[in-house]
Amino acid sequence: MEKICFAQRQRLTYLESVAYWEGAVDRPRISAAFGVSENHVTKDFRFYKETYPGNLQYDETLRAYRPTQKFKPRIATGSASEYLSILKSYAERAAFDVIAEPETTLAVCAVPQSVGGIDKGVLNAITRAISSKGGLEISYQSMRRDEQSVKKIWPHALAFSGHRWHARTYDLENKKFVDLVLHRILSAKTINEPAPFTALDDREWNTLVEVDVLPSAELNANQSAVVAKEFGMVKVDGGNWCWRATMRECLISYFIVFNRLDVEKDSKRLIMLRDNTLITKYLMSAKAE
Repeated sequence: MEKICFAQRQRLTYLESVAYWEGAVDRPRISAAFGVSENHVTKDFRFYKETYPGNLQYDETLRAYRPTQKFKPRIATGSASEYLSILKSYAERAAFDVIAEPETTLAVCAVPQSVGGIDKGVLNAITRAISSKGGLEISYQSMRRDEQSVKKIWPHALAFSGHRWHARTYDLENKKFVDLVLHRILSAKTINEPAPFTALDDREWNTLVEVDVLPSAELNANQSAVVAKEFGMVKVDGGNWCWRATMRECLISYFIVFNRLDVEKDSKRLIMLRDNTLITKYLMSAKAE
């Protein structure tokens, strides 16, 4: 392993993580994630099987590799934070073609972020339920209740709000699609019950909405121009700077909160919504459980 290049190690880490957390991984998935040919990925699978025999087995029905009962993470750490970090990096890289090599001559640092305590077993149950379109019975601690509650859910996606991870899921108790904070799911077990609805029925997930963000009205022309550069704004409507952010409808409330667009008086905020009615429409009605 120490002889392989960084790019291949990235692919193998992704391969192993997806196999473990989602229960199966195939060549098209790796090919699409890294922008390489499936023939190229075939070599990665061959290398992995030869290096770690007995860790993955081929499922001819799925045309994918599954972890065996003896599976152990060999390249990846197998931690929940690692898998979520991988998902986040690929969710954010829509505008990029490659992942930068780790070697750099620049000094780089970042503000520390909290390390959330997502239970490894819970995350594994959630990701495999999403992959298999199955259901779960969970114990959940909502911030709206004093006591834990037991829910039957059918998750179909994960979403990152800018601060934390959520499972987008159909909640039988509430009889609607909701966002459940992963940290608040205390336990999860598989149930063999058909899903009342599928991801195709989740209107807020399948609806894309454009949200227009402008430089703050309190800025002068020079300040507005540099803020526009910072946020990647372009000129629209006869020369006005605008960041036209496209997102799933269920993410709008998180977008507003993450960018502090709901704070009425904030002298440090450099941007504002074109349409402030979005705050009432989405923020007040779309809160995570």
